[in-house]
Amino acid sequence: MGYAQRELFPAPQGDLFGESDESLRPVYQVKREHVLNRLVEMLADMRAAERWPWSETRVALNRETVWPYLLRLLPEEEAERWRADLEAETERLDAAAPVD
Repeated sequence: MGYAQRELFPAPQGDLFGESDESLRPVYQVKREHVLNRLVEMLADMRAAERWPWSETRVALNRETVWPYLLRLLPEEEAERWRADLEAETERLDAAAPVD
């Protein structure tokens, strides 16, 4: 007794001229309010602190990965406003004291 198997090694992408592959699912879209909530939270932590509220590793992660990712998800004009706010606080905290 055999089992039906579609393909051992399925094609990595759908057929360009054929029907769409039902296995393709919509990509998760990050909600704008989640992005804004995260930015508001981080900026509030920075504004409330006299020196960096995070470890050196966390600061580097935020600068190199988290902030650019979050800002890419926003419209360009809004991202520029957030970028300016983050840069202002970053400069203030860098001048205030070294990272823990």
